[in-house]
Amino acid sequence: MDRKILILGSTGLLGQVLMHEARKRYEVVLGAARKYADLDFDITDDNKLEQCIQRHAFDVIINCCAIVDHELCEQNTALAYRINARPSSIIANISREKQIKYVYISTDGYYHGDYVQKHSEDNEILLLNEYARTKFLGEVLALTNPYSLVVRTNIVGFRNKVKQPTFVEWAINALQNSEEITLFEDYYTSSISVAQFSKALLDIIEKDCSGIINIASSQVASKREFIEELAGQFGFSLKNTKTGSVRTLLAKRPDSLGLDVSKAENILGYRLPKLKEVIAQLKKEYDYVQKRNND
Repeated sequence: MDRKILILGSTGLLGQVLMHEARKRYEVVLGAARKYADLDFDITDDNKLEQCIQRHAFDVIINCCAIVDHELCEQNTALAYRINARPSSIIANISREKQIKYVYISTDGYYHGDYVQKHSEDNEILLLNEYARTKFLGEVLALTNPYSLVVRTNIVGFRNKVKQPTFVEWAINALQNSEEITLFEDYYTSSISVAQFSKALLDIIEKDCSGIINIASSQVASKREFIEELAGQFGFSLKNTKTGSVRTLLAKRPDSLGLDVSKAENILGYRLPKLKEVIAQLKKEYDYVQKRNND
């Protein structure tokens, strides 16, 4: 079934890849961002957001917009609310009226103190910082439309912007240049590549699911294990790394972000990737860009 898709935050880490994947499946996919998109506007502008949705007959709206910088969220709580939460109210209201599928991309940043535990969609959550508080409010507002889908995840990948490196880009650069890196052994995630996530997300949307669902790696790993696997597959040395604690960071962070993806796997009918497969996908993407740049 063909659908008209709107992707908010289309120039970001996830948005870029999601646009590419969606355009392989659907004839009409429009991206929105502050600039360099099909539709240029700021998501904090309520009027322009509403006009955009009202003007086009969208079937699905995917909201990838977020401030993910924990320090910025703590320093500017109003801005964090205006980007991470408030737009969900507007989108959910219009989506309910027009029977549009609203998909809110959320976070895994709700769990703390239980190490490699995998958390299901029904597990109790903790709101330890402003990022978590505003993202959770975004979920609540999205779900005022009973047909909305909230997706919790932890994505990794390449933004290809020198001044705004992603975690993966920072790690690769640091390992290549033998910089000193602290490997957090007490910070656990179920990180999945943006490409793997985008495919699974669009497959889930085709199943017409609603409510909350986790889409992530099927394996929980510490940041130390993640970078060790990255170094192994990329052929980098770990000689200048040291083990440390996430508790040294300024913003208070939850540290046990593992997600149980069994619900998603049952709906999808296939297994979500483990850590080795996530890193292998990142290596494939990295090699492709390097080859393209050298040609």
